[in-house]
Amino acid sequence: MASIGVDLIVASIAEQMAKEVPRPLHGTVVVQRAKAFVEANLADPTLDPPKLAAAVGVSLRRLQELFQERGQHISDWIWQRRLEAAAKRLADPGYVHLPIGTLAYGCGFASQAHFSRRFKACFGTAPTEYRHAALVSAQ
Repeated sequence: MASIGVDLIVASIAEQMAKEVPRPLHGTVVVQRAKAFVEANLADPTLDPPKLAAAVGVSLRRLQELFQERGQHISDWIWQRRLEAAAKRLADPGYVHLPIGTLAYGCGFASQAHFSRRFKACFGTAPTEYRHAALVSAQ
């Protein structure tokens, strides 16, 4: 999170310092703004590439190009961030009182079944098992 904050500050300074930012730097600024927007709106289940492109003020095609230049696909990156946030919460004793479905919704998943499938595909274990293992190892 700290690096995203720094990136946002850098992006803000770059935008303020010059009207015409060189294209490579402009692409970096746009990607960092997009990533910061995703982080701030992770819980929004309607967050998708078109909505993200509109939020950062570029066309969907341009945003796709910028992410692909960095070896990423926008939707894959959004899902990965949601899964990482969910895994962090599952391992956090402060979230143990939350049912898995509520935790999944809080990370932007529209259904618990979809969350469970994606989580297992990413981490190799079901969310319940992941939570249990993480909490046992923390004791």
